[in-house]
Amino acid sequence: MPDALILPPLSSHSILMVLLQMALMLLLARFLAEVMRRLGQPAVIGELLAGILLGPTILGHFGPEAFAMLFPPDPAQFHLLEVISWLGLVLLLLLTGLETDVRVVRTLGPAALYASAGGLTLLFVTGFFSGYALPDSFLTDPAKRPLFAALIATALAITALPVIGKILMDLKLIRRNLGVVILSAGVVDDTVGWLVLGIIAGIAEGGSFSVQRLAMTLVGLAGFLLFLRYVVFPLFGRAISYVNENVGLAGADITLILVGTFLCSAATEALGVHAVFGAFVFGIMVRQIPRVKTSSLHVLELFVLSALSPIFFAFVGLKVDLWTLTGWVVPTLFILLAVGGKTIGCYIGGRLGRMSHWEALALGFGMNARGAMGLIVALIGLSLGLLTSEMFSIIVLMAVFTSFLAPVLLRTVMHKLPLSDEERRRMEAGGRQRLIPEGALRVLVPTAGGGNAMGAFALAAPLVKAVDGTLTALYVERREEGRRWWSWARLTDRSSALAGRGLEHHLEAAADRLGEQRKKLVVRRVRAADPAQAVIEESARDYDLLMIGAAPRHVLAQSMIADIMSDTRLPVIIVRSTDTIPPPTYRRVLVPVDGSVFSRYSAEFAFAYAEAAGARVTLLHVVNDARVFSGALAMPDNREAHSLAVEQETVMADRIRKDYGTLASANDAPWDVRILASGDPGGTIIQESYSEHYDLIILGAENKMLSQPLFFGQGTAAIVERSGCTTAIVVPKME
Repeated sequence: MPDALILPPLSSHSILMVLLQMALMLLLARFLAEVMRRLGQPAVIGELLAGILLGPTILGHFGPEAFAMLFPPDPAQFHLLEVISWLGLVLLLLLTGLETDVRVVRTLGPAALYASAGGLTLLFVTGFFSGYALPDSFLTDPAKRPLFAALIATALAITALPVIGKILMDLKLIRRNLGVVILSAGVVDDTVGWLVLGIIAGIAEGGSFSVQRLAMTLVGLAGFLLFLRYVVFPLFGRAISYVNENVGLAGADITLILVGTFLCSAATEALGVHAVFGAFVFGIMVRQIPRVKTSSLHVLELFVLSALSPIFFAFVGLKVDLWTLTGWVVPTLFILLAVGGKTIGCYIGGRLGRMSHWEALALGFGMNARGAMGLIVALIGLSLGLLTSEMFSIIVLMAVFTSFLAPVLLRTVMHKLPLSDEERRRMEAGGRQRLIPEGALRVLVPTAGGGNAMGAFALAAPLVKAVDGTLTALYVERREEGRRWWSWARLTDRSSALAGRGLEHHLEAAADRLGEQRKKLVVRRVRAADPAQAVIEESARDYDLLMIGAAPRHVLAQSMIADIMSDTRLPVIIVRSTDTIPPPTYRRVLVPVDGSVFSRYSAEFAFAYAEAAGARVTLLHVVNDARVFSGALAMPDNREAHSLAVEQETVMADRIRKDYGTLASANDAPWDVRILASGDPGGTIIQESYSEHYDLIILGAENKMLSQPLFFGQGTAAIVERSGCTTAIVVPKME
């Protein structure tokens, strides 16, 4: 190998310094982030302040010797830290894309689009002219003034979606109409801003403005987006599903996401558009893939936000030198323009979108936070050679100040925004994790050919058909320990043959329930010494729900189901069927509700099933009282159900309709409410199951002892054991 290709390794001192730098920056950034959080401010402000404290503004000015020792003036040493910070930037933009749901804009009407257009237009115009009005001393090269002005306009117009989301969560506005409009407008702002920034970067790196180069950049970018949508999107979706199902390595799907992020970032960088735009649009694409595991995205988010992101923002702070400011007139005017332009522009847009005065004003206040996005624009402008050190510090100040100001301004008008009933229901339901995710549903049903397993297939089939999902039947053949694979007994044993057990007919009947989508039934046959462990291992693959047929006798006291439920990460639905051959669909569904989170999960499943199967849902609330009232007369306690007085019944029914209205509205299925009173609620529910008014009962339950025997409470056990119709127990997986 030629000597020219043999590079000297990094010195131990260089490695030592970058490790010390990262340790100090990370520790101080996270500490100040927690301080900011307790003060009600975004954590990013604290992370940025860490860099300012360690940088030339504080440590470099008041302790130059310590600053030089910690951050030696060696370009190679500084570039080591810069590479790590840029890795954090790329992954931060991936997370921003993952948080961006472009579909929500289409559902909100004109308000979000008008608000975004108002804020963007006003600030792009005023920002561009401001860039032309600034003296040459604020520019690195007066010949690049058009690009400089465009960068200033972008820095003023862009909105920090992650910071806005955090502010709305802190103020409990995230699920209100105003919060949804702010987030949707932020999606448009960020998308347009990154597109413009990518074009600016492409032109700047070309050295001069060229219409031909701009056209080539736009054509290349359009080709990249089309290729991402129509080639990468379907292939990546299949790849994610394959990895989730067949690769046993921990975090294999995260690896695939990171590889895609780096490739897309490299592609946009090669096109002359900045690398962060590739990460951003790839994150948007990944958001649309239903098979991406939420748990994996949570792990990725946790690592980036707790390790790489703080280092990046601290690194940005290291570049801020407030002593370079020649005065406070330009920074003050810049901040006033940012706040006033965004507030006025979004207010006008909100009013055009038929928002009230206070809603439009709150919209303008909420859209003001530039936060991380403003910092990224500043850093990119500095790296492109478009910003002087002073102008860089001014943009950073603007981003920090607007992030501080946005929650303060929002708090001043919150009391002017009354909470509607629809918003209240949405907020009450919003904090709960969904039982059935959006998109193609994948259901796993372990079976040995029993009637209860067929009941599980009957419940699963309509749900799978409605969303073009997949139904997997798992047959586990018990393998005896110590029995040799080559023994004559094994070769001649026909007892394990599926056809010999009649299981093939059972699976054929299950496939028939899918009708024209019968190919959506996937049969997996495995041999294992421990069937429960085999089910657990299979459930760890790419599934959303686990449906299990109850044991034929003592349906809730089976150790294998208890073992499965203690270790599976999926929501579980246990089915006990009273029909030898379950009907094509259950049409009359009874759901006992008591206001608990578990009854809400059972109602969610019932409404989803009812929409898919064309069924009707009845929510039953049984008032548990030793004295059962009829009119104004107290009746003696007995085991029969009694109706409440009309007035009491109406009040309770209205309350339940409000409580469960959000769940019901998410599915197009008829439903009603029934109120009964009894000294024995469980017995009343059992009586209702024999009334012939219902053919399916769905109960919500929590496994109260994750050990032997399986136990959901005496009332639930009695209902399942004695019910006169098919019963399903919904057991959510509580995070």
